[in-house]
Parts: sequence; C-alpha cells; structure tokens
Amino acid sequence: MNKRIERLWQRWSDAVSFLAWGLTVALVCFLLYRVIVNNNASHMVPLSDGGRDSLMTVGVPRGMSDTLVRYDAFDVHFNAERGIANCAVYEFVANELNGAVERMGEFTQDSSVKGCPSPQDYAGSGLDRGHLVPAGDLKWSEKAMRQSFMLTNVAPMHKALNEGGWAKLEEKVREWTVRDSALLVFTGPVVSDGDSSLANGQVTVPSAYYKVIMAPCVRPVRAIAFIYPNGHSGGRLRQYAVSVDEVERLTGLDFFPYLPAEEQHRLESVVHLDAWIN
Repeated sequence: MNKRIERLWQRWSDAVSFLAWGLTVALVCFLLYRVIVNNNASHMVPLSDGGRDSLMTVGVPRGMSDTLVRYDAFDVHFNAERGIANCAVYEFVANELNGAVERMGEFTQDSSVKGCPSPQDYAGSGLDRGHLVPAGDLKWSEKAMRQSFMLTNVAPMHKALNEGGWAKLEEKVREWTVRDSALLVFTGPVVSDGDSSLANGQVTVPSAYYKVIMAPCVRPVRAIAFIYPNGHSGGRLRQYAVSVDEVERLTGLDFFPYLPAEEQHRLESVVHLDAWIN
C-alpha cells in the first residue's frame, strides 16, 4: 500500500514539475514577445500577408459611412453618403514598376457598391475624375489597371491639382518605392463643411486630398503624409508635408491602429522630412 502511495505521489510531483516548467517557458516567451514588440517594433514590421493586412487596416470612426471593397490590387473604404472613398490603400512593390500594360480602362460604376456614382454624375462639372490609387502604379496587371477606373477609386479633382502637384507627388512615390523596396500608400479626401457637390449632392467635391505613406521594409520604419488643396498646387513638395496625426485629425481616420502606441507616436507625430526628401 505504501509503495502504491509513493508511486502516486511521485507521479503527482512529476506532473506538477512538468506543469511548472511549461508555465515558466510560456511566461518567458510572453515577456520576450512584449519586449520585442514594445521596444523594437520599428525593426520588426513583416510583409507577410498577416503583417501587411494589419498595417493596411484603416480605423473608421463610428457613424461614418464606410464599405470596404476589395479589388485585386487595392482596397477602397467607400463612403456611400459622400459618393467618394474615405480612403484607398495599396501595397506598391518596386518590381511592379516594370509592368508593360499601357493605360487602359473606362470610368465605370461599380454596381455592387451602394452609392457608387455613374460616369454621368461627373459630366459637365469641369472637374477631373481623379484616381486615388493611380492607374500608372498598376501597369503590372491589366485587370488591376481596369479596376482602378471603377468610380469607387475616383473623386472630383481640379485639373490644376490632378495634372500639377498631385501628379508630381505620385511620381515621387514611385521613386521612393524603388529606393525603399515597398511602400504602403493611403489616399483619400479631406472633407470640410461647406464643400460643394455634384449630381444633386450625391458626390462631394473635397476641399483637399491627403496621402499617407509608410516604408515598412526600411530600418527604422518610417511614415510621412501630405495634404494638397483641391486646386492650384504650385511650390515645393515639402510645403505640403504634414504629420500622419494631422491627417487623422482632419479626417477622423486611424492609420496603423494595430501598432503599439509608442510606435504609432514615433511614426505619426513628427514630420520626418529629411528621411524622405533630399
């Protein structure tokens, strides 16, 4: 009987020891994970599918109309009440610049998206149908190129902006993509009270446009933002540079919401001009 009790006691002791060892390993792993994430987040942003998707997530405030539309090469957060997107986002990789697809496509209503305008809604307005995700960045795919002409990815833009400073900024993004291997690019309108509209109020004409850019493959990771008035846009690129926080303040959106708070502050609170513009 005593031997049996001894065996049971030994098994119980072994089980407790094994459990304690397992809990210790788990605790150490957890603490290491927290140290890595909190202290070195700027050195550990992966471009795996999961890492990319989390970085491309855009937080939308409660009460704002927002329908997430996923196309082959980009996502659109579409606002049915305004008839334009809150944000369009895509990953731009350097080797995609080598595409040979020529600009093609007709502006088309996406009938699957509530509130998407038709081409006629822009007719006679004197405004350009401005791409949010540029067709010129999608020359690697004929289908992606055509999808960029969906009016979910378009907003009313004055020609002076579309063919002026905005086009220069898009070209600069291509240069940065070559330099930094890959970028995450977020583009959308800055809407203000009193903005005009098209199609009997169905399509808002924004007072300005923003672009938020992250370079996730450089060390340390960096981000920058720009706001251009929807009109004449002369002058140097740096005069339109703002912090990501400023875009968030004006739009209500939240960029990079899954990053630790310290890393968000580092990336979003300061305009890191020297890291972007020589």
